[in-house]
Amino acid sequence: MSLNTYTGTLRQFTDAHVLGPSLAIDWDAPEENLPTLVHEAVSALNASLPDSGLAASEREAVEHNLHLWHDDLRRAHLMSNPLSMKEVLTACASDQAVQQALVGRDPREQSLWMLAHRDKIFRDSELHIAFQAKTNGKYWKKHRIQRGLDPTQDRDKLEAFCHEVATLYKKVGGGDGTHIEVSRHSSGDSVQLTIYVEGPITALAHFSENHFKRITTRIALEAALVYQPSTGFIETVVKGGVRNHTAVLELFGRHVVGQQITPEEIEKTRYKLNVLRDGMLEPFEDWSQYGVEKVRLRRARFTPKGSTGISFKIEASPDKDQDDAIRLALDNLQIHHSFEAEYNMDGATVMVYTMNREDRRTAHFSFDLYSTGSSTIKNLSDHNQHIANAVLRALNVIENQEVGE
Repeated sequence: MSLNTYTGTLRQFTDAHVLGPSLAIDWDAPEENLPTLVHEAVSALNASLPDSGLAASEREAVEHNLHLWHDDLRRAHLMSNPLSMKEVLTACASDQAVQQALVGRDPREQSLWMLAHRDKIFRDSELHIAFQAKTNGKYWKKHRIQRGLDPTQDRDKLEAFCHEVATLYKKVGGGDGTHIEVSRHSSGDSVQLTIYVEGPITALAHFSENHFKRITTRIALEAALVYQPSTGFIETVVKGGVRNHTAVLELFGRHVVGQQITPEEIEKTRYKLNVLRDGMLEPFEDWSQYGVEKVRLRRARFTPKGSTGISFKIEASPDKDQDDAIRLALDNLQIHHSFEAEYNMDGATVMVYTMNREDRRTAHFSFDLYSTGSSTIKNLSDHNQHIANAVLRALNVIENQEVGE
């Protein structure tokens, strides 16, 4: 990343930000000094507020803008990775202005530019990435309902849905305040509803204007729902157990799609990772049709049988010609009787090396698997998801009928 490109992006972000007009920055200063000058300008503005002579309302407005500045930089940092930017760029595939503006910028610069100039797309991608991080987790469930339903865009109906969800949290001290955001995924036809409910009163200790203070606040309780009309799959992230998941789905049918729905829960498929323990990743079927040259385990996590509280993680080099994690485990873990009898594999990072038949160039991608059924396969492109499932089927980690569930 060239300094010139970075400082240019920083100035575009600053000029576009609501705090920008309040900052005194000499943009003609040497480029290597500009990031420091921006930081010093923000710090100076914050320090000057108590003695600024501004009216209370004006000072509160600047304080709010300072909060937005720090929060937006945090958001941009969290999204400044290849996976997040891939989601953003997919959403902007037909926007030539974006494609041209992002040429030559690295993910950090792309994230700053997108937040400043395409904030709605940035936010939709941010919500999608946040939901993906929670899938297969403690509060996630997946169901199948009717296909082809049309979620409403009517704000009154969406607000009614949101308020009904809020009632589910009354028994744990939830309040009446609600907020709902509707976003569409850049790939596929999925619609995401992200719901925020006023949580119970919480006491916080913090510093304000260099003074230690205690305040009471109400942290938002978050729930989310993603529906894909073409398949009928609906995923929910809801706290409160099965009963709340069922209630949210019923409310979704009543308020959002205007009809009763009949959810059928889809159980998570467990991955049979123990079949990978011998280190010989030889396929049970030919995967060359997918352009796959080789598959290795970059990482492997083992749990000794009878000792579920202990696990071992082995990490190998990404070099496809080096020993993989299984080979390192066999060489380094002390085994009294047999590897298969003493250890269960409960996690793995699979690296897939593909060969482009036209230019004979090798590329690779990776994904994580856990024996409980969790994976990061859905974070891959559609093309690589297809290859990943084919590889797992060929290795007998999943059965044919399990693919795509």
